[in-house]
Amino acid sequence: MSEEFYKKCKICKNEVLGRHVKTADDIKAGETLLLEKPLLILASSGDKRCSNCFRFAQHYCSKCSLAPLCFDCGQHSDFDCNVFKDLITRFEVQRNLLKKYPGTYGLLKCLLLYENPETRQYFEAMVCMQSHLERRRNSSIWQEHDKEIIQPLMKSNILKGLQIAERINKDFLQHICGIWDVNSYEIRAPDSAAMRGLYMNASMMAHNCQPNANQAIDGQYRMKVYANRDIAKNATVTVSYTNVLLGTEERRHILNEGKYFHCTCERCEDPTELGSHMSTLVCGPCAAKSQEGFVIKDFATNSWRCSTCSHTLRNEQVEQLLEKVKEEVYHSQDDLRRLEYLLIKLNQLLHKNHFIVVDVKQNIANILRNIIRSSLQKPGRQLYERKIRLCQELVMLLHIIQPGISRLKGIGLYEMATASAELYRLRFGAGELTVAELQESLAQCETMFKEAIRLLLYEPNDTPEGELVKSIMAELKDLRNDIQLLDKPMPEFEDVHE
Repeated sequence: MSEEFYKKCKICKNEVLGRHVKTADDIKAGETLLLEKPLLILASSGDKRCSNCFRFAQHYCSKCSLAPLCFDCGQHSDFDCNVFKDLITRFEVQRNLLKKYPGTYGLLKCLLLYENPETRQYFEAMVCMQSHLERRRNSSIWQEHDKEIIQPLMKSNILKGLQIAERINKDFLQHICGIWDVNSYEIRAPDSAAMRGLYMNASMMAHNCQPNANQAIDGQYRMKVYANRDIAKNATVTVSYTNVLLGTEERRHILNEGKYFHCTCERCEDPTELGSHMSTLVCGPCAAKSQEGFVIKDFATNSWRCSTCSHTLRNEQVEQLLEKVKEEVYHSQDDLRRLEYLLIKLNQLLHKNHFIVVDVKQNIANILRNIIRSSLQKPGRQLYERKIRLCQELVMLLHIIQPGISRLKGIGLYEMATASAELYRLRFGAGELTVAELQESLAQCETMFKEAIRLLLYEPNDTPEGELVKSIMAELKDLRNDIQLLDKPMPEFEDVHE
């Protein structure tokens, strides 16, 4: 797929974006731009994972005594194993020191790319990637890597026997750690926890908080990048490095802390976030007068101002308010009654689309989903109606911040369709809908199911979203059968009392 990637895309460079990807031709929505395997997969900080299957490791390789393995895997890469054995034989390697700090194994794996002639070119390509070394110098993450990875590696004596030994010093090792921190992607481990993968081509794609391409990683850890809408020739291909359901300040903070840049995309530069108002507050003075007023960020003064009455808030006041609200949300997790009461309170302080309000609504929707799916519960119509309203609000918001193909929209539409279909059946059973009205209502659900499938169809088959598509198609088939059965006349029964 690399050949296809370079046919459809070209690598460019400028002072603002550095190396980035542009389209070499017009790209259609849903078209695959890239399929890529990771150069390496490393465990998250502090984890010890099997070198083969990436499950949690219980022991070490019996031959080299360094590679972590699970009980089901008896061996790992022959090349790596032989290099480790040779180093341990020729040098007094402090293996216990390396085992005490599991992060050292990931950096060793990176260095072994150079030792192997077949992968040396990939190592050289990797070390050319951006690490923001000077911006990271003496920071908390720098000090953590120095303590947990670099010092143990250098004290262990294992680096002395590597072919690359002459190039190795603390800055060089920090550079590699920085490359992984800045450029790697979080991927799902077999136990659903997080790992990291380095994708050489995907890492060059620029960020945008309203990107024109989506990423998905399948069960074999291959990354698929596809257009979520039509992309014109010579346009920059963008993906999102953050959660699109966060507000501007939160997204910018994450990008500045982890990727070392200040985002100036259209959404970030618009105080209303393209009209989504995901960071907007309710104006207290306007509300007291029963007027509608919303407080948005004034970037020029770094303060917050009401668009109706010009009431202002200092940035510190807003930060304190949000911290207090976040704490209340945290203490209300998974408590349906408490979350609903909190939502009433938040609607007096924050816009209905504020990212914290959206988070609370998603939490409520997840609880309702579990109740609906539970065989021990008998959900009533009010529960279905509540679930439908929450899904509608989320889908409407996603139309603004994720135009085009969106997995979140697809999932939202699916959940709205299933809840709607059950509600219509309940109403029909209660005599509130005629057969014709039920047919019409279920047909609307069919339309939602089909749109959900369209939005999720581009996800790899062996991902949760790919599996969901299969479930939706099965449910769609059942729904169509129900609609067809309603076309048939109801059987007439003789009155046994006559």
